[in-house]
Formats: sequence, C-alpha cells, structure tokens
Amino acid sequence: AVLLLVQLSLVGKADDFVGDTISSSDFEDAVGPLLLLIVLSGLVAIAALVLLIIWSYRIAGNLQKLGRAPLTWKPGLTIVVWLLGGCTLNIINMLMLGEHWRGSDPEVPPHQNGWRDRPMLPLIPVWFALGLAQIIVGIASGMNSFGGVGVGNDTDSIAESPSDRLPLVIASGLLSLIASVVMILIVRRLTDRHVLATRES
Repeated sequence: AVLLLVQLSLVGKADDFVGDTISSSDFEDAVGPLLLLIVLSGLVAIAALVLLIIWSYRIAGNLQKLGRAPLTWKPGLTIVVWLLGGCTLNIINMLMLGEHWRGSDPEVPPHQNGWRDRPMLPLIPVWFALGLAQIIVGIASGMNSFGGVGVGNDTDSIAESPSDRLPLVIASGLLSLIASVVMILIVRRLTDRHVLATRES
C-alpha cells in the first residue's frame, strides 16, 4: 500500500521529468524513497515467504500425524510449493492450501477417511484469482512490477510507468493489496481450524 501511494505521489514529478521541466537529478532525488521502499518490501516479502514455508511445513507434518492419507503435499513438498509456486501461477499453492484446509477439519477424527470430500475454503480460490488477475494486468501494462508497483531499470522507465500506465499501475497495486489481505485471512482461519483439529486449543 505504501509503495503504491509513493509511486502515485510521483506522477506529477514524472510528468515534469518527461516534459523536461525538471532535471534528471531532481527526479532521481524524488524517486529515492520509492527505491528504498522497494528494497525494504523485498526484505519483508522474503521474511513472509520464510514464515509461510514454516507454517505450511508444520501443518503438513501435523496432518501426517493425524493420519490424513493419502497426503499429496507432504512437509518437504510444502517448501517446493512456496518457492516455485509462482512458476505455476500459484496453482499448486492453491491445491496445497486446499488440502491443508480439508485435512484440518476438526470434525473428522484422526485416521478416518472422508476428509478429502470436504469443501475448500472459498477464500483460497479467490486469492488465486486475484493473483492471476494481477499477472494479467502486469502483462497488459508491459511493465516489470513488484507488489503491483511498476519498476524499471533506469530513470526514464520509472518516469514512464506512473505517467503512461496510471490506471494499470493502480489496478495492479490494488489487486496485490487485496490479495495480501485475503492471504492473511486464509492464514488466520486455517490456523484456527488446524488448532482445533490437532486439539491444541
């Protein structure tokens, strides 16, 4: 959200730079906070990825102890899913989260069948659809993006991103923000359900 707001605040400066009203150095000074936020966001994203890996690894391990068989996404595979899920447009992430949800049903006793027939949490396919929509918008805008924010390799490309592609930049940023909120809701609801299934509450 902060990345998007900072980039939107640069629209005027970007237009001035493209129109040769301000110098390259003036625009680079204005862009400095954006570049710093991109680096900080990258660090936060890595930390979040590590936490998601640990979280899924523990859920899969507990599902094995609950006798949820056959289990497709075993603990070791959860690491692969979070690291390589983007290569499959998050399809395997969605399937894994669905299995986590079904296997964590507290109404199914340990070592009993029938857990796979349970419905998936609706928020999971919603999260998948939001991520897919963000990718489509990013491709349509023809920009590299990080968290819905267009980034380029030089000052000119950074200036062109908010100026020429403002609607798509906003759409991509909002999709990223909503997808993040949905993922937080998924983690919270799935964790609560899993705690009940493992009798930890």
